[in-house]
Amino acid sequence: MPRFLLWACMCLPLLAGCGGAENVTIETLTEGVWQGQGGPELFLFEFDTPAAGHAGVVHTVADGCKRSEVPIVTLSLDGNRIEFTMATGVDYRGRVNLGDEVIRGGIAGPDGSLFEMDLKRVDAASVPGLSARPAEEAPYAWAQPIAVTGGWPVGTCVEADLPREGVDNLVQGIIAGEAGVLHSLLVIKGGELVVEEYFHGYGRETLHGIASCTKSVSSLLVGLALEQGAIENLDVPVVGYFPTCAADCPQGWERITLRHLLTMSMGLDWTDAEGINLHGTGPDLFREVLSRRPAAEPGAKWRYINADVNLLAGVIKQATGRHADEFASTELFAPLGITSFDWDYLEQDGYRSMDGSLRLRPRDMARLGALVLNGGKWNGRQVVSAEWMSKSTSLQIPTDDGPFGYGYLWWLTKLPSGTGALDIVFASGWGSQFISVFPELDMIVVTTGGNQDNGKNFAISDLISRHLLGSRTADR
Repeated sequence: MPRFLLWACMCLPLLAGCGGAENVTIETLTEGVWQGQGGPELFLFEFDTPAAGHAGVVHTVADGCKRSEVPIVTLSLDGNRIEFTMATGVDYRGRVNLGDEVIRGGIAGPDGSLFEMDLKRVDAASVPGLSARPAEEAPYAWAQPIAVTGGWPVGTCVEADLPREGVDNLVQGIIAGEAGVLHSLLVIKGGELVVEEYFHGYGRETLHGIASCTKSVSSLLVGLALEQGAIENLDVPVVGYFPTCAADCPQGWERITLRHLLTMSMGLDWTDAEGINLHGTGPDLFREVLSRRPAAEPGAKWRYINADVNLLAGVIKQATGRHADEFASTELFAPLGITSFDWDYLEQDGYRSMDGSLRLRPRDMARLGALVLNGGKWNGRQVVSAEWMSKSTSLQIPTDDGPFGYGYLWWLTKLPSGTGALDIVFASGWGSQFISVFPELDMIVVTTGGNQDNGKNFAISDLISRHLLGSRTADR
C-alpha cells in the first residue's frame, strides 16, 4: 500500500472527533512545550514564531536527561490542522484542540514507519533535564571541582593560568545553548581537573556514549597488541587475521595492510552512504567488508569508512585470543583506573563494535587524553609505548575533510587562540563527543553532547577558542 494511504488509514481515526475547526495560530502554540512519548523517551515539541528564524525544535528526553534535539524545518497550519517536518525527514500530522491543550496525530518516518503520538501541552520547567540548568539558578560562577578518591587531583583557574572570566563565559554560553546540547565539559590543565560541569541531567558517574572516539580507543588497543608482540607489525595483510575468509576475498586484498586500516585508506568500493551508515561487528560484518573489491590503490587516499574499522574486532581477537572489551579491560582500562564502562551495544558473538559503541565516564575519557599528552604514561606508569603514542597521533595521511589531518584513528587540527593557532590532537565522536589534547598548553578538554542532528557538532570549538583560548577570530 502506498505510504500516503497508510498514513490516511492511520490518521483518520485519530483525527475524528478532535474538536471544532478552530483557527490555530503559531502564537497559540508557543507557550510551553508539547509532550509526546515513544517508548521510554519523551519528545518535547517547542514551536517558535517566524521572527525566531526557524519553526521550532524537538527535544528528546529520557531518564531525566536531555539526549538530543532536532530542528523543525517546516510548519504549516490550516484551521486546526498542523503539519511539520523535522531536519531528520520525520513528519508529524495532527489536529490541535486548544481547549484540551492536546494535539492528536502521528509520526511518519523517512523509512515509511508510522505510529500514533498525541501531544499534550506542558510547562517546560516541569520536565527534568530539558534545560541545561534549572532556570532559577543564579548566573554561573566557577567553582572548584570535587576531589574524588582515585580520581583527578583538582586545581584552580589561577593555578592553571586559565581566565576565570573566560571560563564563566564559556560555561554560561553552554547553558544558553550556544554549543547546542552539551552534556559535560571538563578541562584538565597541568595534570589537575580545573573545570567539571554537567548539563541537562547528566552527572559525574553517568556512562556516556563516546561514538567514534571508540575508534581512537581501538588504536590504543592495536598499539598495545603490537608492543606485546601479538601483532607483528602494521604492514601485515589484514586478511591474515581472517583465515576462514581469506580464500574468498577479491584480488587485491593481499596488499591491504593494518596500516591502511588505521589510516582509513583501504581503498574499498563503498558508496558514500554505505561508508557512513553501515555499522556492526561479528563474522557477518567481517565477511561483508572482506567481500568488497579494492577500487583504489591502498594508502593512496583517505576516506572515512565506519565498517572498515570494525575489522579490528576480528584482528584483536585473532591476535590476542581475547575480545576487544576483555583486552581493553586488563591492558588499558585497569592501568588507567577505569573501573566502569560499557561496550555491549551492537555486540555480536563477543565481538565489539570498534567504530562507535563504547560508553565511558567523562573523567575517564580524560585519562585517555592524558596518554596522548604524556607520551603513553599515566601517573608515571608507561601504559602504552611512547613510540606508538607519537606515531599514532602524528600526521600519517591528509584528509579531504577541511583543516583536519589523520594519524592512526586520531585526528589532528589547529584551533585559533590569542597567541596564534594551537595544535590539537583529538578523538572525535559525532554529537560533540571530544577528547581534545593541547600539547603546547599541557591541557585536555573533554566534552560529551547530543548534537547529532542539529548541525552543532563542532559549535563548542568556537566557544573554547574564544573564551578559553582568547581568540577573537573564532567569534564569527
